[in-house]
Amino acid sequence: MEERGDLEWGSIANLVRSAADRFGDRQAVVDPPVELTFTSLAAAVERASRAAMASGIEPGDRFAVWAPNIHEWIVAALGGVSAGGVLVPINTRFKGPEAGYILSKSGARILFTVQGFLDIDYLEMLPDEYGGRVVLLRGEAQNATTWEEFLSRADSVSAEDAALRAKALGPDDLCDIMFTSGTTGRPK
Repeated sequence: MEERGDLEWGSIANLVRSAADRFGDRQAVVDPPVELTFTSLAAAVERASRAAMASGIEPGDRFAVWAPNIHEWIVAALGGVSAGGVLVPINTRFKGPEAGYILSKSGARILFTVQGFLDIDYLEMLPDEYGGRVVLLRGEAQNATTWEEFLSRADSVSAEDAALRAKALGPDDLCDIMFTSGTTGRPK
């Protein structure tokens, strides 16, 4: 990787570790009753990165998050990106056809979502072909992996392998893909 002096961290994975070193026990995320310090956030992101790797996320693979602003959203997004994945956020107001279009168009391999936000069952709205590739950040369903089950996969990937993957990331690597709201047609 070519060194670029204009970018201090070079990747989001490096930024997360740097923030932990610089800010340590200060609050990073507050999602009552959960409070994460910068140190605990970095540890959670590293574990989620290992779980993403164990789940087959390779550099450049897309993964989507269709959930409200909760601490698991942050950890899933930063963990997937630290594994080299490309984040595809999906608007919580979208219905099944819009979300399905984005999932299909982006080629997302895994979807992180929730049940019951604004009384909406996101799983029920998903296209059938997404069965088995869903991680529920909150909630439980027969056709989805729970967040805890997902994180337990981290045990099969070493911290060293995760660190090597993160170290290989650079400022020119794709990090996220944003779609428009699609108010005048399909999201673009």
